[in-house]
Amino acid sequence: MCGIFCCLHNSQSDELPLEWNICKERISSRGPDSLCEKQIKLSEKHCLHFAASILWTQGSQMTIQPCVDEDDNILLWNGDVFSGNSNDNTESDTTFILRSFKSLNIVPTLKLIKGPYSFVYFNKSQKILYFSRDLFGRHSLLLNFNSINSSLTFTSVTRRKFENTHEIPAIGLFALNLQTFNPSNFSLSCFPWRMPNDSFHEQIRKLENLLNSRIQIEDVIFPSREESLNLVNVDEKYFHVNVDSEKREDIMDLLLKKEEIFQRMEKIERLLKASIETRIKKQPSYCKNCIKLILSQETVKCTHTKIGILFSGGLDSSILAVLADNFVPKTESIDLINVAFEKVNKNPKNQNLGEIYNVPDRKTGRQSLAELETICPDRNWNFVEVNISQEELNIHRSSRISDLIYPLNTILDESLGCALWFASRGIGILNEEPYESPCRILLLGMGADELFGGYMRHRTILRQKGWEALIEELKLELNRISDRNLGRDDRVTSDHGKQARFPYLDENLVEFVQTIPPWERCCPTEKFPCGLGDKLLLRLVARKLNLKNAANFPKRAFQFGSRIANGRENAKDVSNRL
Repeated sequence: MCGIFCCLHNSQSDELPLEWNICKERISSRGPDSLCEKQIKLSEKHCLHFAASILWTQGSQMTIQPCVDEDDNILLWNGDVFSGNSNDNTESDTTFILRSFKSLNIVPTLKLIKGPYSFVYFNKSQKILYFSRDLFGRHSLLLNFNSINSSLTFTSVTRRKFENTHEIPAIGLFALNLQTFNPSNFSLSCFPWRMPNDSFHEQIRKLENLLNSRIQIEDVIFPSREESLNLVNVDEKYFHVNVDSEKREDIMDLLLKKEEIFQRMEKIERLLKASIETRIKKQPSYCKNCIKLILSQETVKCTHTKIGILFSGGLDSSILAVLADNFVPKTESIDLINVAFEKVNKNPKNQNLGEIYNVPDRKTGRQSLAELETICPDRNWNFVEVNISQEELNIHRSSRISDLIYPLNTILDESLGCALWFASRGIGILNEEPYESPCRILLLGMGADELFGGYMRHRTILRQKGWEALIEELKLELNRISDRNLGRDDRVTSDHGKQARFPYLDENLVEFVQTIPPWERCCPTEKFPCGLGDKLLLRLVARKLNLKNAANFPKRAFQFGSRIANGRENAKDVSNRL
């Protein structure tokens, strides 16, 4: 994982672009293992400045970036190839991608690989600058065009003072022709990931307005195999069971006895398990402290914690935890990081520490921890209590987190961004003692609600408009997760030199789930109340894994479970605290 930066700027000398001074510190925080720069002369008037900070997560040795091949092509790669690289784990993704871009070309390489990424690649002979985010937009890449000094900047993260910054939409591969560079009329084209739709064209128009240039649309990279669902075949009785008891566990047990449902649930469990295994094993076997010694040429055997899970104790994070137990050595702990924000009481003198931070996610976290200790008795689970006072929240929100959330700015972005920043920092209390998590890889549950119908609005849409409307909503949810959530989440989490990985957004899992009709993934009807009908298929996975409590916990948004958000505020409003 890396922090990447590329700036096309006016320069008749070797001076660094002013934009690099703005972004450098934030870029450096993402990759504590290395920071390098390279500048090339593009013409008499223009330079390209490349820079990258490295968090070593792939290969037997760290690969320095910017990465340059024998033809002076330059790659800035922020990503993980989880499949598609036929080599063993000794080679880093960066060298594999750089070699493949040259030998196979760019589009065939992107068709071959699976995994999260954002990158900038300069083909010297063609003088073309390529840039992109993966299909789901799991890694951040921002774009800024300064029309005053004609500079064009690509960066993983920036600061609020860098005005007119936009998130590059995760809609395809972009190619900027620099043969005859003209900042008043960019020669830019886009190879769409999927067949262009209304959302795609809206994103293209925004970019065209920003750059004041037309964008040429090229061939689609991944032709859609999506088939329209026949609503005539909606089976309202797919999850129907005859049961005398109203106990949810009895209903789920009966559903699991239905062969078709059980087989589908098992397939999801297998795919999710494979996704988690890859995301745990693809990393150097060192914690963030020991890796510093390794990079200093010392010999170390590290048995410290390397995997952390942002753990509310709810359905999504509990499933991640019990499946992760299969792949982490039993000699190592797994950090379950549970964040809580100070509850302000009218009578603060009467509050003790337990009451102040006894928020809903702390309660469900402890309940699910007890289940995990029963299901996985040989594992040492570190339940890390991250307690954040209002004072600490105010300090870090204004000094740092607001820059990481930028260019997003709503109350929802603020609350989620702050909660993720403190949770991923991993500084808290373990067994009543101060503790800082040494893990470098964090597993997050993003994507589960979008895939399996977990939001309250899904229930409302089904009740008011029917299955056809819910089908469209679920498609929309997944299409907009890149610009609504994941770029922000990547910037916030990576600020601590840690990498967020999203097992629910594994390509193989997503592809399979999208073949399942929505009415066979969830059943948010009156018969199946909250905590049962929403994400029903995923709840059956939890039930099979003996997560009896987590399988029945109702959906609760992270910002409310951690008590950072004020329910009286409109989440879509622009926050005046950023």
